[in-house]
Amino acid sequence: MAYLMGIDLGTSSVKVLIADEKGKIKGIGQAGYEVKTPCPGYAQQDPGIWWERTKTVIRECLRKSGILPEQIKGVGLSGQMHGLVALDREGRVIGSSLIHLDQRSVREKEEILEAAGALITEELMNCPGTGMLICSLLWLKRNCPSEYERIHTVFSPKDYIRYQLIGEKATDYCDASATLAFDIKHKKWCKTLIRRLDLKEDVWSSVMYSHEIAGEISGTASKETGLCKGTKVVVGTGDCASQLIGNGVTEEGIISCNIGTSSQLAAVTKASVLDEEMRLQLWCHGIPDTYIFQGGAMNGGNTLNWFRNKVLKTDSSFEMLDKEAGRISPGCDGLFFLPYLAGERTPWNDPKARGVFFGMGLIHDQAAMIRAVMEGVIYNLKVCKSIFDQKGICQKRLISSGGGARGETWRQIQADVFDMPVYTTEVEEEACLGAAILAAVGTGVYGSVSEACEKMVSVCSDVTEPIRTNVRYYKERQELFCELYESVKGLYRKL
Repeated sequence: MAYLMGIDLGTSSVKVLIADEKGKIKGIGQAGYEVKTPCPGYAQQDPGIWWERTKTVIRECLRKSGILPEQIKGVGLSGQMHGLVALDREGRVIGSSLIHLDQRSVREKEEILEAAGALITEELMNCPGTGMLICSLLWLKRNCPSEYERIHTVFSPKDYIRYQLIGEKATDYCDASATLAFDIKHKKWCKTLIRRLDLKEDVWSSVMYSHEIAGEISGTASKETGLCKGTKVVVGTGDCASQLIGNGVTEEGIISCNIGTSSQLAAVTKASVLDEEMRLQLWCHGIPDTYIFQGGAMNGGNTLNWFRNKVLKTDSSFEMLDKEAGRISPGCDGLFFLPYLAGERTPWNDPKARGVFFGMGLIHDQAAMIRAVMEGVIYNLKVCKSIFDQKGICQKRLISSGGGARGETWRQIQADVFDMPVYTTEVEEEACLGAAILAAVGTGVYGSVSEACEKMVSVCSDVTEPIRTNVRYYKERQELFCELYESVKGLYRKL
């Protein structure tokens, strides 16, 4: 029996999972860390803390599983996308990592958009957004020139963890495409844009397929993690692609609604779909010759986390909040919430957007506000789904994952707003499992990601069906939600 390890470096925690070749989970570990916000709009983390937490959780997972280190056939990685990790010539981290939630590069984003010109639709296939690696890198050049001059390598967060494990620098096509410095059509770094911005040309990592072996656990990493020296490590991929793989979303016709810290509505396509208005994103999938067409929103479970911790100031579990929201009727008696606490990338690309409760009355209580927060996240993703419809994206089945898959109320809101049955998989840590699946392919346990998913991913028998009266009601409310954003967006600039 082969055992595979998946490591998922998220925004709020790192998780490690060990599974056998049939997808049965043997152990899971997790450790959290904070997003530092030293100034308004800033969002950064210390890669050194990522690594310390990762080492601890690997040991914890090995201990919980009872699997011996020498039984681990391969290790795969998943991680938060878009963020910037910069290393100097000696491989030391320069400053903090500017992560995907960072909003400081508003000016740089506009400069890149202007400089890119036709490259946006001809090569990048996406618009730049604050928090994306190229925007953060340009901001660093302008505002921290001494740090910028020391940069020898840049890559995405999960690539730093792999570098610590094996000592080799690389990235995968998915994370590369999400930097906004990558030519998606021709699968190479967009040197034309890099030159136009006068950025360093030699700092970009080599790009590999997500299932390819990047190297082996080094002697130093073996001592620090408990893994065996020489264990194979695959390149891995961004968490969007990894959670799709962990949910078995490998072919056209299946879409995924993932609500983690942020949220995504994603579909797998064989063609490089272009949204001419650049409201959605197109990334390379973790599977060769396929793409992810997605609405990748900045706001998801972070909105409910904010409401629980900073407004309610309670230690109530998310399960309890979900149940409390479930006693409120759909639409919350006219209460809306615009969920843009961290600005928004999709579908509005509006970094100045902020959260708004609208329609508050004496009738509304804590439960209504909780449900309004949840509905706001799904209303925003519904706008993305309407773009899927416009582009003719095949949508036969919806898989829900992340925190939004665990609550009955969350699932029902998705079913009703999207007007689709909602399926879930047996594993809660889908991105971790996706990383382990990539390791299974890279080490030869399976010949392809699709074959591995057939053996390692199980869909739950319970399905959440849409309620017809709710579907009709939410359709009306959806129009009001969009009208509300259009009505207040001009005011955001005056804050």
